[in-house]
Amino acid sequence: MDFKFRSQDIMRGPEWANVRALYKAAGYSDSELKKPIIGIVNAFNEICPGHNILKEMAERVKEGVFAAGGTPVEFGTIACCDGMAMAHDGMKYVLPSRETIANDVECMVQAHRLDGLVLLGSCDKIEPGLILGALRVNLPTVFVNGGPALPGRMKEGNPYGGEYIDHSIIQQSEGALKSGKITQKQFDWLENNAVPTIGSCAMLGTANTMACLAEALGLSLPGCAAIPAVYSARMRISFESGLAVMNLVRKNIRARDIVNLKSIENAVRVNSAIGGSTNAVLHMLAIAYEAHVKFDINDFGRVAQEVPHLVAMIPAGSYVLLDFYEAGGVHALMNEIRSKLSLDNITCTGETLEKNLEIYGENRNNDVIRPLNNPVHTVSGIGILHGNLAPEGAVTKPSAIPAAAHNFTGKAVIFESEQDALEGIRALKIKAGDVVVIRNEGPRGGPGMPEQYKAMKLLVGMKLGDKVCLITDGRFSGSNNGCFVGHICPEAYDDGPIKYLRNGDVIHVDVDNGIIEAEVDFEARRKEGAEDHTRSVEGYLYHYRHSVASASLGAVIKTRD
Repeated sequence: MDFKFRSQDIMRGPEWANVRALYKAAGYSDSELKKPIIGIVNAFNEICPGHNILKEMAERVKEGVFAAGGTPVEFGTIACCDGMAMAHDGMKYVLPSRETIANDVECMVQAHRLDGLVLLGSCDKIEPGLILGALRVNLPTVFVNGGPALPGRMKEGNPYGGEYIDHSIIQQSEGALKSGKITQKQFDWLENNAVPTIGSCAMLGTANTMACLAEALGLSLPGCAAIPAVYSARMRISFESGLAVMNLVRKNIRARDIVNLKSIENAVRVNSAIGGSTNAVLHMLAIAYEAHVKFDINDFGRVAQEVPHLVAMIPAGSYVLLDFYEAGGVHALMNEIRSKLSLDNITCTGETLEKNLEIYGENRNNDVIRPLNNPVHTVSGIGILHGNLAPEGAVTKPSAIPAAAHNFTGKAVIFESEQDALEGIRALKIKAGDVVVIRNEGPRGGPGMPEQYKAMKLLVGMKLGDKVCLITDGRFSGSNNGCFVGHICPEAYDDGPIKYLRNGDVIHVDVDNGIIEAEVDFEARRKEGAEDHTRSVEGYLYHYRHSVASASLGAVIKTRD
């Protein structure tokens, strides 16, 4: 090869014989060390079902790199399972793990002078963490997700209205069990049948949202995001991704050539169209930061409103990723909204988005992927709210909120933590018309901004999802539905207005008009003061609390001056 690649900076000449000797100790040959060294970042583990497939995928990626004239070197990173960390203190570590993963990528790449990257990950914080790290080091990069699980089937009494279910129904069914709406036998059946295969969650949670957005950004090959984990096509696209990264290395197309303002805006539009996770707001703001792109929460809200909700996947409908895959996936959707997109952006194929859509843009089922003139909902899948309760913004998901609850007024019932709220809900202390307030769960207050997933699922299971609104400075899962608002900024820890709410305060949430207001004089309340509920922490969470930025800034940890 007649081009210069950076691994050779520490590989050529007698002064670098020590590096070659160490590679040779691991079994590499002289001929392999003269080729581009491609890092295969593998988030495989045996705990998380979304990552169980990655070991086999990594082998196919490496075969692709070898076939295209490169030398693959595999290394690992952590991968927390949101579902297993849910509703206990472990959830405090999940969002912070995103930054740890990004740091892992940066450290390994820079210490070993790698020439390109293939990122292998499946679940909620792993996918953005890998992408953040790749953007920092700005190498030729291809992202490959592990793929969604196949759904379970439940035709009778399915709360989503179709035939498919996924693991999120189990948490929701705890509320139904608690309130006597299902039997223990029915509950046990769900536990054993809701998740029939490995893979990321079968519905449109954060994992599959971010896989779709990686493809929309241009970092994944067309069609990659929605291929089920257990399909042979998953192995084929892994091989093709190994080929693709070598093409990027030869053309010197780097991560920040692909991820720029145009592609970020495209991804936000796709998120609106699929009704993606509210966590996408955090992750896209963080991606913009690491890509050196000026793009804030108000920009997100503005761009999100350009595209209505077009794909009714659980929790905002009855379809699952399998349906989306069979209909044509992300590129078929992007072809439906192409009039709203920037088409001249380069992608990891080495071609523009416009060229990719010509080849991969066929919509095979316009009931699943609707055209712009026949949306599921006329509003965007994601909404940014402002008001005296959230002067820096808050996030909601109109596509997952029943229409009757889009304009909600109720009286506050205050909980100082997630665990307090769970106890109160299980004790049946919440009634129709209440606004459940869970505070001290932001990035710094939690710390770690844990998801208030289970609290909302319990309320939905108790048939209160459209009769109660839950608001918090914490987050929600991509699988949540019902009336909810998260990411309220500033958070309670940072002396935000939510800290000064009291039981009985009247709160208005107007989803369609982007408003969240309390009938409170917060200036007077600040003068009166409020009890401090700061929780002491140690270890990584101590470092995280004192380093992380507001959720309105993507909860990033600054990596440059």
